[in-house]
Amino acid sequence: MVADAEARIADFTELVGIAIANAQARADLVASRARVVIAADQARRCIERDLHDGIQQRLVSLAVQARMIEADLPAGSMSEPRARLSALTDGLTSALDELREISRGIHPAILSEGGLGPALRSLARRSAVAVQLDVCSDRLPEPVEVASYYVVAEALANAAKHARATVVHVDTAVSDGRLHMTVRDNGIGGADPARGSGLIGLTDRVEALGGTITLDSPVGHGTSLHAEIPLAVH
Repeated sequence: MVADAEARIADFTELVGIAIANAQARADLVASRARVVIAADQARRCIERDLHDGIQQRLVSLAVQARMIEADLPAGSMSEPRARLSALTDGLTSALDELREISRGIHPAILSEGGLGPALRSLARRSAVAVQLDVCSDRLPEPVEVASYYVVAEALANAAKHARATVVHVDTAVSDGRLHMTVRDNGIGGADPARGSGLIGLTDRVEALGGTITLDSPVGHGTSLHAEIPLAVH
């Protein structure tokens, strides 16, 4: 009897040890994924900064110079050179706008400078669908702000492209050490995260920070995306 009891205790101890090891391995994996996401975001921010401080400023300078040359042309100048110079200036301005859009997609400068609230308001202004915002104004850890920004950006893009929505509601709040965020539209619903890489990528990003993301999209009743992200990101 004693031998049997000792054997059962030994087996139980082994199982406890395995469970602890598995829990530690999972924690290590989550931490590793978070470090990868944070490192990638830092690299994106560096690229955005290099674009802003380098080629964007150069294009701005060239466009200003071209405008000044155009303005200095004598009143009776030939129309063809003036038209060509004007077209060149417009081309520089268009290239600058395109570069700014690319830079914003890499890492929006307003997110680093002002935080999640101003960044989401900027997204709302550019959205093809009307957006109603109720967002917290406090600064949050940068990885949380970046993940939240891209969740909203993807949701707004999907609402404009696929949902046939006329309004999107974006709500964020902080409680219990977590950011709670909901993005819901009044579109046609029926969204399937398995059909697009965007939502899959967002899920990976949020889960890498220890958070969760859920999608509710009944046909004919709009789509609701809810994400929870812990503020304690290491």
